[in-house]
Amino acid sequence: PILNKVLELDPENTPARLQLLNFAVKEENTDQIIDICKRAIEYTPEVLEYYYYLGLTYHQKERTNDALDIFKKGVRQITPDSDKAIASDFYAIMGDLYHIKGMNKDAYAAYDSALVYKDDNIGALNNYAYYLSIEKIDLDKAEEMSYRTVKAEPTNGTYLDTYAWILFEKGKYVEAKIYIDQ
Repeated sequence: PILNKVLELDPENTPARLQLLNFAVKEENTDQIIDICKRAIEYTPEVLEYYYYLGLTYHQKERTNDALDIFKKGVRQITPDSDKAIASDFYAIMGDLYHIKGMNKDAYAAYDSALVYKDDNIGALNNYAYYLSIEKIDLDKAEEMSYRTVKAEPTNGTYLDTYAWILFEKGKYVEAKIYIDQ
């Protein structure tokens, strides 16, 4: 109640709104997250966290078009001073959303942008590599990206599985078996 009163008096109070958002995220109250973020974007559109949580919440609710729209608006707020990891995540999630919509060319462009901001974005590397391998295109690039994920997290089953699959697609069956067994 106190934070809501603060925002009533000062709607541009970012620390108060972020604290309110933090409570909603911890409670996994998706309707409250949506409400907080939508209002926040009206008052402080430069704060990337609001786009991030609103887009993620829409994505969780399988509102793909809404999520994609929010992330597109969010990337327009990225500046040279923005956190590179958040900017990278915006593009990585956009890549996932474009893939869901069957817009693979746009997905790959988004993943490329994610990797420009943070070249070791493991989630982007893994998903990008996997989707390339599913289409059986640019398998050398997919293998290189996937290998980086395995090197970063050698016990992660998802990354091992992706790498094994790419090796299998390339006809490297002995190596593929080693990684799939792991």
